[in-house]
Formats: sequence, structure tokens, C-alpha cells
Amino acid sequence: MRGVRVLDLSDGRAGAYCARLMAMTGAEVVVGEPPGGSELRRSRMVDTGAGPVSAAWEYLRANTASVVVDAGASLADLAAGFDAVVLDCQGDLAPVQADIAAAREAQPRLVAVAITPYGFTGPKSAWRAGPLEHWALGGHMSLNGEPDRHPLPGGGPWLTHLVGATAAIGIQAALTNAATTGDGDLVEVSALEALANAHQWSFSLYTHNGVTKRRWGNRFGEQHHPLALYECIDGWVCIAAVSVHQWEGFCIAMDQVELLAREDFYVPAVRFDHADELDEIIAAWTATKTVAEAVTALQDNQVPSGPVASLDDMLASPQLAARDYWVNLDTPPAEAAPGDSAAGAPVSVGSPLSDEMTVVTARPRVPGPPARIDGATPHFRRAPALGTDALVSATLTADAAAGDAATTRGQEPIWPEGVKPLAGVRVVEFTIAWAGPLVCRMLGDLGADVIKIEHPTARGLAMPPAEKIVAERGNWEWGQLPGPLSRNGIFLNNDPGDDWFNRLGHWNKMNRSKRGLCLDLKAPGGREVLSRLVATADIVVNNYSPRGVRSAGITPAELREMNPAIVTLDMSGFGATGPDAERISWGPVLDAASGLASTTGYPDSGPYKQGIAFPDVVGGLHGTVIALAALWQHWRTSNPVAVDLSQLETAIAVAGDQFAEASMRRTGTPPPPRRGARSPDAAPAGVYRCRGDDAWLALTVTDDEAWKALAGALDDPTCGQHWATEAARQADHDTIDAMIERWTLTRDKHAAAAELQAAGISASAVMTIADIVNDDHSTARGLMVDHARPDGQPQLFPGLPFRFDTTPTALSPAPTLGQHNNPILTELGYTAAEIAALYDTTTIAQAPSD
Repeated sequence: MRGVRVLDLSDGRAGAYCARLMAMTGAEVVVGEPPGGSELRRSRMVDTGAGPVSAAWEYLRANTASVVVDAGASLADLAAGFDAVVLDCQGDLAPVQADIAAAREAQPRLVAVAITPYGFTGPKSAWRAGPLEHWALGGHMSLNGEPDRHPLPGGGPWLTHLVGATAAIGIQAALTNAATTGDGDLVEVSALEALANAHQWSFSLYTHNGVTKRRWGNRFGEQHHPLALYECIDGWVCIAAVSVHQWEGFCIAMDQVELLAREDFYVPAVRFDHADELDEIIAAWTATKTVAEAVTALQDNQVPSGPVASLDDMLASPQLAARDYWVNLDTPPAEAAPGDSAAGAPVSVGSPLSDEMTVVTARPRVPGPPARIDGATPHFRRAPALGTDALVSATLTADAAAGDAATTRGQEPIWPEGVKPLAGVRVVEFTIAWAGPLVCRMLGDLGADVIKIEHPTARGLAMPPAEKIVAERGNWEWGQLPGPLSRNGIFLNNDPGDDWFNRLGHWNKMNRSKRGLCLDLKAPGGREVLSRLVATADIVVNNYSPRGVRSAGITPAELREMNPAIVTLDMSGFGATGPDAERISWGPVLDAASGLASTTGYPDSGPYKQGIAFPDVVGGLHGTVIALAALWQHWRTSNPVAVDLSQLETAIAVAGDQFAEASMRRTGTPPPPRRGARSPDAAPAGVYRCRGDDAWLALTVTDDEAWKALAGALDDPTCGQHWATEAARQADHDTIDAMIERWTLTRDKHAAAAELQAAGISASAVMTIADIVNDDHSTARGLMVDHARPDGQPQLFPGLPFRFDTTPTALSPAPTLGQHNNPILTELGYTAAEIAALYDTTTIAQAPSD
């Protein structure tokens, strides 16, 4: 976002990731640090042989500047001359709120984002949380791992980074509002609400059926099978056979065509109910194949699949090399002269690491931009040395000015008109599943007119006839998992009604704040409708494969013929170019292919997938950041903008410092072992069983003072002084874990978390979805909102993942199929007779075709 200056005063990962995304989209970001430097500079230290390097600092602070902040300076003074300020805070939040209020009074256009664990209000507003507790408090950890073992966090602080990505969206929305109204804002981002937003259908299953989603190991719980990880001769493979044709291709690939005679197996949830039986067959087949052989056989039969790649595999990936994804930062800190800025050093994009560095490399290899934005050249710089703002800020400003001069045509910016941030912006949406719908839902929540294009059969895929669903319902009771025929629909009260296609709980969650146009592009007149619609649009979003984009006739070139100024966002699984571009993917396949699954697991286990299709939400949040950045570029220049986003690359981005660390390891050094819930930066950190069924507590001792507080709370005579340092506690982690669990086993998980929080310790119950919905704090914050339809049918879903003081938003229920056909076509100039003719040819519809 060129022309925007951001001051980042955070010292946590969420704030740093927010600022990183702002910098990667063109903003000038200055990091304010205390005289001793940010704590982040000392996180994930790697001994490269040329001196210790912080992988976290190198990744999260690339492209930023550094200034030493006087501890006595006011926020109002520090923020002068900046458009936005980022704060990452916890504990007593009253002073922060007062500082923000004073800064906004002094600078009315200032946008301040405050990232907290639970928000400024509510019973838990003063509670603390770090990366491990984010996995617990947001309901994600309860879905990961084996049902008979402790629940697992992901293999890195990825959820914390998603909180930062959510904050970046909030900043962008508020800056857009400020551009049109002149008014700044406070953007309040709580990890709880941001992470509740990061679920697919976990909440709908509970609010619609009373069922609390649980963890299923490496299976994708309740709805689909096979959508899981399997061991091969030389590694692991992820297989995702969901649709009818994928199931058929899967059976053919395994030479198990007799399974096709099982008519009930054409229903994905039936296959899940027979997962033990199927997994014996699948595991026997994969055990005879190498990963490459299995993937080739499956992909040749159009079955989404891929290897469970390691971090090192991805650093050497031909797909990522072909897309020039990796950035090699060429000047190690040790080579920078005293007082010089390492941040200003040049970098090479996509070039190989030096062949001469066979023992160690001090050159971190980090992910590049989260997407390729046509016309926006990224300016990569190494993370800054402490306090070098004068040099770096001038460089960044000069680069930004040069970039603007190269792309602008001299006219005034064409900001959208209206009250809401995106009022006056029209989005045409071609998306399926989760990642793409999430982008457009968030744009709609911010006031854009989102028109979702659906084929008449789009909502009916894999759904059996309605009469069979009704017959299966039988004596179903609230809280009981629905039968396999209706399970994927997640109907309220397990009742499909007469219009089952309008009552799909997961679909209604993902598609609020939109209008619906049910259009068959290949039917008579369909192309003309598309052409007229795109001519009125600002941005077209799709998450199809490149093959699907070509088939639909919505390539950037084709869309520019309809609207020369159009912004396009293509967000495919692997990107529009490279040897893997045409590969079919689902979220769990990308979870495996990105290297994320390889880092997740118990110390004695193989890799584990996430309990949700995690790369989908990662792609959706990054896609929203990029969509807003592309629109901003268009408004500043009036030029068309084309964006190529790879969901694989956004998944890698949330683990960027882990890849930087891997790139700096000594040659031949094996990757670090899976750690379960333990941390390389803090001890003790873990998940502990509490009183009750499947009840767990997560806690992190962040420093020696927190350890003293925990020792006092445990009041255990074995808690000796020899554990006063982190190194000692890491060395004796097993003993300490046993001591902690003796204490937690006597307590309710919620009471234990409250007791530890009162002592100043970062802790959280491992929250289930039911816990979150029914929690007093969630109620006080209004986390759940009711998007009731006009007929009064309740639709309870998590609300916005951020709060604004003044920036307006616009939430509305999801459209019924074809609900807005007539008004949209009328806006496009169609007469009543012409609209009727389109119905007659089934070019448009309001119900699935037979």
C-alpha cells in the first residue's frame, strides 16, 4: 500500500506479522524498539558458525526500518507523521487505551490497531496468551492429534501469524475509510475473535446440530474420507478423494474397482463411517509405493494428492524455484560494519544458495511476497540493525516515490465513494469451498457489493436426493451426529426442509454479506451476462485451478477485454505458473505439500495434518490482504491489476521463520524433531490433563519471573531452585511436566486457567467449540451473531474478526440460490422479458437443475 507510513511498536509475533504484510504490500514500515532492542531479535536463534542469527527477526522484520524509542515518549508524539500504528499488548490494557485515545485526539486521521488476546472488554480482557495459548483458546488445538492422547498445536506459531494477518485487513479497511472520510480509527483485534473466524464448519456443526467437533488423528473428521495422511515406503502421502469422480479415480488408481460396486461409498461421510475398513486397504496399497509412485498414480486419475514434504524439500522445490519464490538475503549481520544498516543490503530473488557455503550458510532463505501483484515490484531488504531509521526510511520513501512515478498516469486517486470502507466497490466472485469465499465474505462485510456467481448445480454436489435425507433423519436428537447422507449439509436441527440447497450451514457461514446470481456461463446468453457484469465491476476473484479459469473463460486477459480497468485475483492451489500449476489440490493436500504437516506431531510420531483444512483459511486471509492492496494500487493509479496468488505459498509464509531457520542449518544437520506442545523458546510449555473427560490446559512459562509465579501456584515441595533458568527447565522438562500435571489433574480446566492467569502466567483451557460459544467472555463480547433469514430461521455464526470505533461494516445473511437474479440483471439493463427468456433456457435459475 504505497503512500502509507506505519509505525510498529509491537514486540510480539502477531504485530510483527501484521507489519510484515503491510511492508510486503508497499507500505513504509518503521519498527520502534527499546534501547536494548526488541525481544524478537532474540527469538529462534540459529548458530550459523558466523555468529548467532535470529530466524524470527530476519523473516518478520525484512523490509522494515528500525528506530530506538524513548521509553518516556508518548504514543501521540511517536505516531506523528504516520498513517497507522501497530500495538501488540496484553495484561492491564487501560494505559494502552488511554494512550491510543490521546494519540487519536492529537492526530484525527491516525489508524491505530491494538492486538490483544481477548479484546479490551469482557471478563478475560486482562488475560495473557502466547502462540501455544492461541492454539488452545481459539478451538483449533481441540481438533488436532489423536483422540486418546493430548491435543496438538500446529508445528509453529502459525495461528499467531493469522491474528496478525487479520489485523492487517483491519488496518487496510480503516485506511481506506480514512482516505474517503478523513477520519482515522481504532481497530481492535482479539486473538479469540480472529481465530474463531479461522474455522470452516466447526461452529456450524455445533450451532446447527449441537455436535462438538473432535479430533480424529490424521483423518478429516466426520465429513469426508479418504482425506488423510498415509505412510509409503519412503515417506508420507496426503490423499483427498472427496467428490464422486475423485472417488472413482481413487479406486481405479489403487486397482480396487470392486469398491465402486459399493453404492453407499459414493457418499463421503459413509466412507468416513467405514474409515477403519478403508484404511486397511489404502495403507496396504501405499505401503508398496514410494511417495512419487503414489502421487503419480493418483494425480493421473485426477485425485488430489501430494507428498508430505519437509521444510528442506520445499526449500529445494522445483515449483517454487520456477516461480522465483524464495528470497536469499545476501549480507549476513556479521558483515555489516558498526553503525551501518544491514537492512539496506541488496538481495537476490530466486537465485541459488552459494555452492561454496557447504558447512554453514548465514544467508537466510525466506518466503517472498504472499502473491504476485502485476505492476508492483517488491523491494526486499534485510531486517534492520537497531536504530537505523534515518538511512532506511529515506531509502524506502525514495523507492516508493519511484514506483508511483512508474505506474501512475498523473491523475488524482480514484477512491471509492460511500460510507462503508468498500461502498461503491463491486466484486464478482467465482469461488468454491473455503479460501475464495472467505476473501469475498470479508470484502462484503466491509461494504463491497459482492456478487457470487453460482452454477445451478453448485450447491448440490455430493448431496443425495432430499427424500433420502429426510428418511435418514428418523429419530435424530439434538447433539447427535447426523447420519452420513445429511452430515455434509449441516442443516439447522438436521432438517433439510423443502429448499435444502438454501439451508446448508457451512455454505451460509462462508457466504454472508453477498448477493447471489445463479448463472450457467455456457448456456445461451450466459457469456453476455458475464460481460455486462464484469464491465460494472472493480475486481473479479476466483479460486479455481488454472485449467478451471481457462474453461470458465475468466482469465485476466479475457476479463480485461470486458473491462480494461479490472482488478483480477486468481488464487489457485499452486499458482498460475510452474510445473505443478495444473495439480489438483485441497487444503489438507497443501498442508502436506507446504511442509507444515511435517513439523506437527508428537515427539514419537509421524507427521500430522491439522483438524481443519488449515491452508484454506491461510489463503483466504492473505487473499483478502492482497485484494485490498490490489484495489489500493488501482485507486492510486487507475491501472488494471492482475494478481496471481498461490495458496501453497501463503501456507509457507505463516511458517517463514522456520524456513529461514532450516536454510541456515549446517549442511547435513537433520531437522529438529517434532516437539508436540513444547517450545524451543520457553520452558515449561505444554498441554496438561485436567479433571474431567478429555479436559486439558495449555500454559507457557515465558521467563524466569513467570516460573517463580508458577512455582508459587503449584506449591510443590519438589519445585527446586535448580530450575530457576530456562536452560535448566528445558533439560528437566519431563520431570516438571509430571509435577504440573499432578496439579492440573485436581482442577477443572477453566478454573486452573483462571488461577494461573491471576498469578500472571500465560495459560488457557484447551477450548472446544462448545466452550467458546458458551463462554461468559464470548457472550460479553458478542462473539456469535445471528444472521436470521427473512423467514426467521436463525443462523448463528462468529461475527467480524475485528472491531472498529468508527469505520462502518455491513453484515447480512447469505443469499438463497439465485435470490438476486432479477435485481442484478435489471441493473445490467435486461428487461423483464429478457430475464424470463434466460429462465426459460436455464441460463439463470433459483433451484438446482434436475
